[in-house]
Amino acid sequence: MTSRRRVVVTRTGGPDVLRVDTDEAPEPAAGRLRVRVTAAGVARADILMRAGRYPGRVPTPPFTPGWDVTGVVDAVGPDVPDRWLGRRVVALTLTGGHASHASVPVADAVELPGTLQEHAAACLPLAYVTAHELLHHVARVRPGERVLVHGAAGSVGTALLDIGRLLGADMYGIAASRDHALVETYGAEPVERDRAALPRADVVLDMAGGATLRASWRSLLPGGRLVSYGFLSPEASPPRDLLRLRLWNALPGDRRAAFYRLSATARRRPDRVRAVLRDLVTQLGEGRLHPRIAARVPLDQPARAHRVADDPTARGKVLLVP
Repeated sequence: MTSRRRVVVTRTGGPDVLRVDTDEAPEPAAGRLRVRVTAAGVARADILMRAGRYPGRVPTPPFTPGWDVTGVVDAVGPDVPDRWLGRRVVALTLTGGHASHASVPVADAVELPGTLQEHAAACLPLAYVTAHELLHHVARVRPGERVLVHGAAGSVGTALLDIGRLLGADMYGIAASRDHALVETYGAEPVERDRAALPRADVVLDMAGGATLRASWRSLLPGGRLVSYGFLSPEASPPRDLLRLRLWNALPGDRRAAFYRLSATARRRPDRVRAVLRDLVTQLGEGRLHPRIAARVPLDQPARAHRVADDPTARGKVLLVP
């Protein structure tokens, strides 16, 4: 029998609604792996789910959050080859990752090469896969285009700067003055967050919504693309913002607007998400990607991890470490 510890959202609310339960780690079902977790990312989405403010599909409490994990396979389902045992893997889980053991479909798991650091790999599934999707599949960024990134100092923001640089785009990162040096480390030009007008751009990637979304649309060059992928602004309204995007697409001209949510792609196209994650693991192993880790927090302190991740001065991914 293998004991398991897991973080549980007991009800919606602040960080204090989180508790750590201990039970028996279930044996993996058909087509699944049981992963002994070595690191699990804490995402903005986890915080919004806990608070009851996530705009997408949310499990009913009690549930275990956690979008992304790395770890070692310690058990396999009845139809999974034994060769997976002992392999180090990384996966996008959507929920259930904040535990000492997590269940992962074998079709979603990506093996880590022997020299790759697991904590760095834990930064990839949510932030970097989202960034790759936004740049490659939604905005379809071309070399030399001007790309403007809101929230450039956040975990997805720095991932966008990191991948955009590899694409040969001219990257511009909107951030507070204290984070301009961080934006520059990714080869991007910093843009003051509170400036009156945004620079013109071919592509704008907006995770805030509300008034920010309107400013993003106004900043587009002819043929430009606006991609919204969140509603983090206090004044954002998902129904209203999504309606704006549809109305803007109906206007004459060649500017376009779109909305993107990784969870929807993961459910519809898990094969594509896995292929993207595999490519990112390769690029990380080659030293081409540079994820940032803001803090490593023990699994038994989930409230602390959520507070750190929710701190506006935190820069990079917060990891829960069993």
